[in-house]
Amino acid sequence: MQSIAQLLAKKPAVVTVAPHDSVRQALEVLATHNIGAVPVLDGHRLAGIFSERDYARKVALKGLKSESTEVHEVMTSGVICAD
Repeated sequence: MQSIAQLLAKKPAVVTVAPHDSVRQALEVLATHNIGAVPVLDGHRLAGIFSERDYARKVALKGLKSESTEVHEVMTSGVICAD
C-alpha cells in the first residue's frame, strides 16, 4: 500500500483560490481543472475549501450572484487536514 506522500507525489500541483475571489472565478477554476473542490488559501494559511456542494447549497439555492459573492462567504471553513 502506498503512503499519502507517495500518492501526492504523482499528482499535479495543487490548484487554489483566495478568499476574496468571486464564486464565479472559483467555478471557472473547478471547470478548467475538472475538479469538484479547491482549497482556499489566505496567503499561506488554509482558510477553507470551496466545493460544488458549497455552490449548490449556499449560492444557487439561495439565489445569490456568483459574480458578486466572494468565496469566503460560502466556503466550508474549519477544515481538518494532516501533514
